[in-house]
Amino acid sequence: MNRARGGFSLLEVILALAILAGAIAVLGEMTRLGIRNASYSRDMTQAQLLCESKMAQITSGMILPEAEVGVPFAPEDLIDPDDPVTWFYAIELAAVEEPGVVAVGVTVAQDLPSGQHPVRFSLVRWIVDPGVELSEQPAAEGAEGQPASDSGGSSKSPKEVGGLKGSSSGGDRE
Repeated sequence: MNRARGGFSLLEVILALAILAGAIAVLGEMTRLGIRNASYSRDMTQAQLLCESKMAQITSGMILPEAEVGVPFAPEDLIDPDDPVTWFYAIELAAVEEPGVVAVGVTVAQDLPSGQHPVRFSLVRWIVDPGVELSEQPAAEGAEGQPASDSGGSSKSPKEVGGLKGSSSGGDRE
């Protein structure tokens, strides 16, 4: 007597539930990893923007490149002013072999409790040393009292080229 089966056996139901539970566990873990990576990407983007902003202030001459450690950002400088995490920056100066140039490093990091991994981003640029006066070389005067031009047709002093004399601007310009 061979009867036609009209339903699922208990073994088939248990096997289907085990496969479903495994798939839900994998999807849950993938969601958790996606949320964690999205949060890390958001924090890393904020750190990069804050670091580039501080470096732009230094290269434009808005602030002088002076060594500082652990300076907090103002809430209005942040992407999300309501973010409970405090962001700090540090400015480091290093001499380079090129005379009249200094390496400026800016590092931005989160202030998180121990055990958590704070996001940290660093940027280094070479800029004209603001402590070095550029010497203006006397230009050879032409017959009409105008400075003689070079082969490129330009005879600008360092002050005319970028206003570098006595300022801290230089390096990469935006």
